[in-house]
Amino acid sequence: MHFRLALPADAPAIAALHAASWAIAYDHILRADWLAQDLAADRLSVWTERFAAPDPATRVLLAEDHNGLAGFVCIFLAADPHWGSHVDNLHVSPGLNGLGLGRRLLGAAARLALNEAPGAGLDLHVFAANTAARGFYARMGGQEGPLEKEIAPDGSRQAYCRVWWPDPTLLLEPA
Repeated sequence: MHFRLALPADAPAIAALHAASWAIAYDHILRADWLAQDLAADRLSVWTERFAAPDPATRVLLAEDHNGLAGFVCIFLAADPHWGSHVDNLHVSPGLNGLGLGRRLLGAAARLALNEAPGAGLDLHVFAANTAARGFYARMGGQEGPLEKEIAPDGSRQAYCRVWWPDPTLLLEPA
């Protein structure tokens, strides 16, 4: 597995993986018609816009294998004075779940946060109904906060919780 920072030319591959991941993970959360008809274009728009006007505090790290893009993590460095850096997306190619790649990507995000925005925590938001992801983050030592509501990309109102690592070094792999 090879890790590297994403380039603007990677936007279509990132969007495709993002959409494939959501289609599976959110099939019981987001509207079926939106997933079937609008998801791919929505994610392509998001990633094309992000790379067209890059935020200097954003890092997108790709994991590639012999088949191409295997996973990615997007982090907003020093996003909040209390919570620290924010993991905006963490996705592994369908079929590669359970092989440790998500753990490695989350650890890489923690390392980026510690190196480029030290002294703060790391957080992310996860849909409350995404029990698989919540279980993964709990196994990784994340502390869940109370449920809140937000408008999801499909227009529905969804409960989510914040997961926080006050000390991101807990996510680093042993040397």
